[in-house]
Amino acid sequence: MKKPTFLILDNYSHPGISLFWKRHGLSIMEQLVPNEFLYTTANNQLEKLIEREIWSGWKKIILIGTPSSIRRGFNTIMNTSLECRSTLSVGFWPLNLRELLNYIRQSQSNLRPILQVFKAGHTTLVDVPKIRFLSSKKEIRYFWNIFVINCTQNSAKTSIFIDKHNFEMNGKFTTRIVFHDENLNSLTMNPSRLSRTPLLKVYIKRDVNLTSIINFNKFRNFLIKKNFFTGDKRLLSTGKQVEISGNWANLSLELPEIKDTIESAYFEIEKKSLPMIIPAKPIHINENIRNILPAFRPSTVIANNCDN
Repeated sequence: MKKPTFLILDNYSHPGISLFWKRHGLSIMEQLVPNEFLYTTANNQLEKLIEREIWSGWKKIILIGTPSSIRRGFNTIMNTSLECRSTLSVGFWPLNLRELLNYIRQSQSNLRPILQVFKAGHTTLVDVPKIRFLSSKKEIRYFWNIFVINCTQNSAKTSIFIDKHNFEMNGKFTTRIVFHDENLNSLTMNPSRLSRTPLLKVYIKRDVNLTSIINFNKFRNFLIKKNFFTGDKRLLSTGKQVEISGNWANLSLELPEIKDTIESAYFEIEKKSLPMIIPAKPIHINENIRNILPAFRPSTVIANNCDN
């Protein structure tokens, strides 16, 4: 059964989205032919529009906006019941500032391969990580590829449980939980990477205490020893379930909407929980003929034959 298409444009979040839509909106509407087109305003915020549209049964929802818009829309969809999500096909098209400028300069024909992905609506169920924590109330958030938690107290003691392993941390540190390799984008998903074993990767980086560093050479050797020049955060372990627990509210989340510190956070993976539109085959982009055909000079034999 073909699902009706609902196109949501979050033009209220960034003025560049409006410029993009003025440049390509007519072409997008002609090729996708949505049953309903919705755009955000001060009174109709993105979360309100999505919540209103996802409850009425089978449909295809395509969200166009900034990466922040995509994250907000993704969380709104994931906070609905699994039964409700199972009737949807969801497509995400994030546009950062650089991509907005490129699309505004390009012609409408460059969008055809992209719009074909959403028009075909090839949908697959993907795994999504979930975090539970207690701030002023019990809350649940979803994330796609990276979630960061900071320990903010020098004298704090924190326990990190990864499956059956327990790690004790003292003092300040930053932990980064990583899941998907790609960003949340329907146009760049690789189906083979979505079928791997779902594991959360936990990286740790401790804050540097410079009180004992007395000269530049010792400082440089200290940084090299701690791998600050040559690597990212240290991989602590991987697992399907992760819990981070402090001895008081010493943990802070890098979420703009959560200002309070928390005492503990519990991570798990919801398997096959998001029906996401991804490319059925790689996107082919039109190339200039000069970039496809090799440049060469005719040999003297060919030139002589042409003269004869």
